[in-house]
Amino acid sequence: MRDMYNKRQRIRRAELSGKIFISTLLTVLFERKDYENEFFILYKTENGIEGGLFTYFFIAHDKYIDLLIKNFEVLVIDLTYKINMFQMPLINIIGMTGQNRLFFTKNMFIPGEKEKDYKLVFYTIRKMYDNYGIPYLLIFVTDTCPAEIAAMEYIFPNINHILCIWYINCNILAKLKPLIKAQFDRENSNNVENMVDVQTFSQARNKTEKLVEYLNVKWKEFKRHWMKAIEANLERLWDANWKKFRVKFEF
Repeated sequence: MRDMYNKRQRIRRAELSGKIFISTLLTVLFERKDYENEFFILYKTENGIEGGLFTYFFIAHDKYIDLLIKNFEVLVIDLTYKINMFQMPLINIIGMTGQNRLFFTKNMFIPGEKEKDYKLVFYTIRKMYDNYGIPYLLIFVTDTCPAEIAAMEYIFPNINHILCIWYINCNILAKLKPLIKAQFDRENSNNVENMVDVQTFSQARNKTEKLVEYLNVKWKEFKRHWMKAIEANLERLWDANWKKFRVKFEF
């Protein structure tokens, strides 16, 4: 296995002709960066020095640009960690079709998660829309990062903003856990934290496992009704679903 790896590395170095990986990547991309070709790219180096270390790198493929032109109204901003040796987060910018199908529009490496980093993300989005004459989008879907939201409102001051439902559900679950645990304790008479003092460790562990199972069951039931309520596509359905939801969970 090691011999095969070394052989592949020698072939790769020979193909690079002494250039580093990022220089080769840029050379290929610059050859294809115009609209008639494959990629739209923007980048920035440290202190603006040519050949310096990358601080930002933005890339979009023409196939997804074509999709964006036809489906420009909504963009989802997501961030991925731990994908490169330099620990640079990768911003995934995702579009949505009229059939609720998602597609990648562009990606961007940033050095951190400060407001100035996110400002450049939204600036490049605006620049790309301007470059292709695309009407500005109507809605951004993001997580709860304050720096990201502040940067978005600075670059797109009149944009509509929606929080991703995944983050909303995580917040709801965090607040529900103590309530569900209290209900479990009432139904099982004893508090799990006191079990170790009065019973064996194995009994306490069994009780904890039951609590975890109880929590999962209750959360899935709550989430099923909650998602049904918020996914209503008509106001009358929303009112009806919300009323049932409030009655069932005693709000």
